[in-house]
Amino acid sequence: MSQFDLIIFTSIVLFVTFCLGWLAHLLIAKLGHKAESSRTSEHAIVEAFYNSETEHANIVNKLKERDNELTNKLAQAQAELSATMDGLHNARVEIESLRENSKKTQKNKK
Repeated sequence: MSQFDLIIFTSIVLFVTFCLGWLAHLLIAKLGHKAESSRTSEHAIVEAFYNSETEHANIVNKLKERDNELTNKLAQAQAELSATMDGLHNARVEIESLRENSKKTQKNKK
Protein backbone atom coordinates (compact mmCIF):
# COMPACT_ATOMS: atom_id res chain seq x y z
CA MET A 1 0.00 0.00 0.00
CA SER A 2 1.37 3.33 -0.97
CA GLN A 3 1.42 6.42 1.14
CA PHE A 4 -1.38 8.00 -0.91
CA ASP A 5 -3.61 4.92 -0.45
CA LEU A 6 -2.91 4.99 3.28
CA ILE A 7 -3.99 8.67 3.50
CA ILE A 8 -7.22 7.98 1.58
CA PHE A 9 -7.98 4.90 3.68
CA THR A 10 -7.34 6.83 6.91
CA SER A 11 -9.56 9.70 5.66
CA ILE A 12 -12.38 7.29 4.86
CA VAL A 13 -12.06 5.58 8.27
CA LEU A 14 -12.07 8.96 10.04
CA PHE A 15 -15.10 10.12 7.99
CA VAL A 16 -17.02 6.90 8.76
CA THR A 17 -16.08 7.26 12.45
CA PHE A 18 -17.29 10.87 12.39
CA CYS A 19 -20.60 9.81 10.78
CA LEU A 20 -21.10 7.03 13.32
CA GLY A 21 -20.37 9.44 16.17
CA TRP A 22 -22.80 11.97 14.75
CA LEU A 23 -25.53 9.32 14.39
CA ALA A 24 -24.84 8.11 17.93
CA HIS A 25 -25.14 11.70 19.16
CA LEU A 26 -28.49 12.14 17.39
CA LEU A 27 -29.76 8.84 18.76
CA ILE A 28 -28.75 9.72 22.30
CA ALA A 29 -30.27 13.19 21.95
CA LYS A 30 -33.59 11.72 20.77
CA LEU A 31 -33.69 9.14 23.54
CA GLY A 32 -32.67 11.73 26.12
CA HIS A 33 -35.31 14.12 24.86
CA LYS A 34 -38.03 11.51 25.26
CA ALA A 35 -36.86 10.78 28.77
CA GLU A 36 -36.96 14.49 29.61
CA SER A 37 -40.42 14.92 28.13
CA SER A 38 -41.51 11.83 30.01
CA ARG A 39 -40.21 13.34 33.24
CA THR A 40 -41.91 16.61 32.38
CA SER A 41 -45.21 14.87 31.70
CA GLU A 42 -44.84 12.85 34.89
CA HIS A 43 -44.17 16.08 36.78
CA ALA A 44 -47.26 17.66 35.21
CA ILE A 45 -49.35 14.62 36.17
CA VAL A 46 -48.04 14.72 39.74
CA GLU A 47 -48.75 18.45 39.96
CA ALA A 48 -52.27 18.00 38.59
CA PHE A 49 -52.89 15.17 41.05
CA TYR A 50 -51.66 17.29 43.95
CA ASN A 51 -53.86 20.19 42.85
CA SER A 52 -56.89 17.91 42.58
CA GLU A 53 -56.20 16.48 46.06
CA THR A 54 -55.95 20.00 47.47
CA GLU A 55 -59.17 20.99 45.72
CA HIS A 56 -60.88 17.86 47.03
CA ALA A 57 -59.77 18.64 50.59
CA ASN A 58 -61.07 22.22 50.27
CA ILE A 59 -64.40 21.01 48.93
CA VAL A 60 -64.73 18.46 51.75
CA ASN A 61 -64.00 21.19 54.32
CA LYS A 62 -66.58 23.51 52.74
CA LEU A 63 -69.14 20.71 52.73
CA LYS A 64 -68.47 19.97 56.40
CA GLU A 65 -68.89 23.66 57.25
CA ARG A 66 -72.12 23.81 55.25
CA ASP A 67 -73.35 20.63 56.94
CA ASN A 68 -72.65 22.17 60.36
CA GLU A 69 -74.49 25.36 59.37
CA LEU A 70 -77.50 23.41 58.12
CA THR A 71 -77.50 21.21 61.24
CA ASN A 72 -77.51 24.34 63.42
CA LYS A 73 -80.33 25.88 61.38
CA LEU A 74 -82.31 22.65 61.64
CA ALA A 75 -81.81 22.54 65.41
CA GLN A 76 -82.95 26.17 65.62
CA ALA A 77 -86.02 25.49 63.49
CA GLN A 78 -86.91 22.44 65.59
CA ALA A 79 -86.53 24.47 68.79
CA GLU A 80 -88.74 27.22 67.36
CA LEU A 81 -91.30 24.63 66.24
CA SER A 82 -91.29 23.03 69.66
CA ALA A 83 -91.75 26.40 71.36
CA THR A 84 -94.56 27.30 68.94
CA MET A 85 -96.29 23.97 69.52
CA ASP A 86 -96.00 24.42 73.29
CA GLY A 87 -97.44 27.93 72.99
CA LEU A 88 -100.25 26.62 70.80
CA HIS A 89 -101.01 23.86 73.31
CA ASN A 90 -101.06 26.36 76.17
CA ALA A 91 -103.34 28.68 74.17
CA ARG A 92 -105.75 25.81 73.45
CA VAL A 93 -105.79 24.78 77.10
CA GLU A 94 -106.41 28.37 78.13
CA ILE A 95 -109.17 28.77 75.51
CA GLU A 96 -110.79 25.55 76.71
CA SER A 97 -110.68 26.68 80.34
CA LEU A 98 -112.10 30.08 79.35
CA ARG A 99 -114.94 28.35 77.47
CA GLU A 100 -115.70 26.22 80.51
CA ASN A 101 -115.66 29.29 82.76
CA SER A 102 -117.84 31.13 80.29
CA LYS A 103 -120.36 28.27 80.20
CA LYS A 104 -120.41 28.08 84.01
CA THR A 105 -121.00 31.81 84.31
CA GLN A 106 -123.77 31.69 81.71
CA LYS A 107 -125.46 28.84 83.62
CA ASN A 108 -125.10 30.73 86.87
CA LYS A 109 -126.67 33.83 85.34
CA LYS A 110 -129.71 31.89 84.18
